[in-house]
Amino acid sequence: MSKNVFFKRSLIVLLSFSFFISTVISFPATVNAEPEYNFAKALQLSLYFYDANKCGPGITGGRLEWRGDCHVEDKELPLIPLTEGFRGTNLSQSFIDKYRSVLDPDGNGSLDLSGGMHDAGDHVKFGLPQSYAASTVGWGYYEFRDAYIKIGEKEHVEDILRWFNDYFLRSTFRDKDGNVIAFCYVVGEGDIDHDWWNPPELQNSKMIKDFERPAYFATAEKPASDQCAGAAASLAINYLNFKDEDPEYAKKCLDTAIALYDFARKYRGLGYSDEYYMSSYDYDEMSWAAVWLNIATGEKEYIDHIVATDASGKYTGYMQRIIVDTGNDWQNIWVHCWDTVWGGVFAKLAPITNTERDWYIFRWNLEYWSGVAHEDPKDTNFLSKTPAGFSMLNPYGSARYNTAAQLCAMVYRKCKGNTAFTDWAKNQMEYIMGNNPMKRAYIVGYAPDGASHPHHRASHGSKTLNMDNPKDQVHTLWGALVGGPDAEDFHKDITSDFIYNEVAVDYNAAFVGACAGLYTYYGEGHEPVPNFPPKETKPLEFFVEAKVSTSQENNERSQITLRIHNESAYPPHYETRMKVRYYFNISEILDAGQTINDVHMEVYYDENEKCYDGKAKYSEIMKYDDKGTYYVEFDWEGKQIYAAREIQFALIADQDKTTYKGNWNAKNDYSREGLGDEYVITKKCPLYIGNEIVFGEGPEGPIPTVTTIPATPTPDSNNFIEGYIKPDFTYTDTSINSGFKVEIEGSGKSVLTDSKGYFKLTDVKFSSSSQTIKISKENYLYREIKNIVINKNVQLSTAQSPIMMWAGDIVKNGVQDNSINMKDVLEIAKSFNSISGNALYNINADLNLDGAINMSDVIIVSKHFSKTSADYM
Repeated sequence: MSKNVFFKRSLIVLLSFSFFISTVISFPATVNAEPEYNFAKALQLSLYFYDANKCGPGITGGRLEWRGDCHVEDKELPLIPLTEGFRGTNLSQSFIDKYRSVLDPDGNGSLDLSGGMHDAGDHVKFGLPQSYAASTVGWGYYEFRDAYIKIGEKEHVEDILRWFNDYFLRSTFRDKDGNVIAFCYVVGEGDIDHDWWNPPELQNSKMIKDFERPAYFATAEKPASDQCAGAAASLAINYLNFKDEDPEYAKKCLDTAIALYDFARKYRGLGYSDEYYMSSYDYDEMSWAAVWLNIATGEKEYIDHIVATDASGKYTGYMQRIIVDTGNDWQNIWVHCWDTVWGGVFAKLAPITNTERDWYIFRWNLEYWSGVAHEDPKDTNFLSKTPAGFSMLNPYGSARYNTAAQLCAMVYRKCKGNTAFTDWAKNQMEYIMGNNPMKRAYIVGYAPDGASHPHHRASHGSKTLNMDNPKDQVHTLWGALVGGPDAEDFHKDITSDFIYNEVAVDYNAAFVGACAGLYTYYGEGHEPVPNFPPKETKPLEFFVEAKVSTSQENNERSQITLRIHNESAYPPHYETRMKVRYYFNISEILDAGQTINDVHMEVYYDENEKCYDGKAKYSEIMKYDDKGTYYVEFDWEGKQIYAAREIQFALIADQDKTTYKGNWNAKNDYSREGLGDEYVITKKCPLYIGNEIVFGEGPEGPIPTVTTIPATPTPDSNNFIEGYIKPDFTYTDTSINSGFKVEIEGSGKSVLTDSKGYFKLTDVKFSSSSQTIKISKENYLYREIKNIVINKNVQLSTAQSPIMMWAGDIVKNGVQDNSINMKDVLEIAKSFNSISGNALYNINADLNLDGAINMSDVIIVSKHFSKTSADYM
């Protein structure tokens, strides 16, 4: 068949598929699609934001492949008074000397303040928003535990709660009598941190000059009762959540919570805020801790601390901050949030005291938010709404405040059975899910046309410290609740806009619990996303670019610039053993009677030396073979390399001393091939990490693996069968090579391929009769290789010539029909234009595993349309 005929037939098939997809099957549009209301999915996704905001060691290998250990220097924070450069702590030297045995029992001069959560898209561990988030996520789990269990997220939420509260435990320093001496509530400095827009894994004092992360403590000298009480509340809730399954851990949490609360009562005062999270007062946090300690211990005194009065009826407890005396009440026009947790306080206080006052305050706030009529028909005081009906407290983080009111509505229904408030909450959450004038979900990753540019350094993945570069985020910040709409229902989906697209631990906190409540009351039939989160399509992480200056190249020299890349993102990390080689050939020099001694190298520019942590090591000119091939090597051993590094050098040949002419000719140089004045990616300058090539190859190609095969096998000896298998289409995710099952039919012996497509069946019995090898994998036509005689070791294929497999026999209801036909096209059509994380997404139809079901998958099917397993050659 001629190439032209083949092209025409392929084109007809593709056009037919395109016509079928666009006219017969109805797909959800990627823009302005009907919103999906799935509370199980929203609850599931909401938790993953906290995986993205974890700080410290123990992150690598977790639920998000693109997050890794970070800020590990917090584990050895210097125990010194704060310097002018913000190094150390806010503790005085006299305080350190007095309590050194408590603060530094190991005597190493440092503090372990690792762990906890980054605040938002930045990386400071701020006090109030962190304790608010920890307690509120814990509160949601306490109220609606079954929701998390039913969708399979129990272990996940408990991991998050431990991560928060283990940090509070680690940050609490107590003497031998159990009394709190100091509590660390902030690590980092906002003004320093905000100067750097890069992933947290890359932030350390070795690579960023003056990048300090000071620690701020509550002590008797410097009280911070608001901070201590907030952490105490979280630890008390954590006790309740873990007391049945891990009583020893739960007891430790409760014991620390009581100690922190007692310390806060003894030393009242507001903590350091760095002007980012300035607390209004501590009465609400003290009440928040007290009400949960009452629930945890049953001790009535904690409630007395809130509602105590004097003989005249004036409040002397924490209530005094909002109500003068028992003859008055209070109307809360705000909501449960990091700075004022009164909304949460009364949601838990009312069922305990069961007073008309506390129920009124709890209920009135929900009436105010929802627009549900007040019990007093004369009361017409309600929160304003956007034109589309979204209850709007403040345009800076409008969605966080709204979802906090939703959580309180869920708790009210749990107590009172009232459905009016939760009906309102359901309507509001559906607005957030996309039922709004922008047709945009404000939950990242929830819908294809949702917000996708959160103000978040880790997910953005900039390599240039620029929030506008790249334009689109490198990673999906699953489940993050962005700032949300303004008072006119408008929203900007831009990374740099920290009003519309801010994300933070406090933004998601009540959102999680609201989703759990909505799933409990309205989630029948809602299901979480299977196999979540999906693998991201990984870009080329290590590679080399090169160029030559053609104007500088002549018969005496070549000037070359190499640019090595560490674009690692899973997770991002520095490499300290990178090196690159440039190969060249001097046969023309040798033919003219000169030697390698007539060639030398000069380095003109070393970017790492000029801009980072020191110069590379430059090798002497090294001999490679006896055919005139040599190389030079540039080694960044011990240097912290991330993103790109340039090195510019020249290879210069001396003139022939007899003819006074130059004999240099770069056209036969292996690494010079394909280079010009502009950068191009080249595989002919191999890139190493240590002694392993991670990109490219040398002049002789990759070093082959030598297998010794017995010359004369005996009937009693065992053999092996090995080879390589790959799909016959282009792909970027090498994991697609893995999972092909190779079996000897009838023997029960099988093996799966690895990520390189390699397999090796070992201990195969000697046989003089022919065998059949079957290769299979879901969504591929199985293939049989017959008449294999195993009387010696068998190599079925090589990496250069692998066995090719045809994709397109898509699994349908757990079954494949061993044919690529219209049924497979229909499977793609059902999910066409969906992406991973969308309810319509079907991973079986995503044949190239790029996270999207699109024309690429159609083309793969078209390649072998109407074929069966019998059509393999």
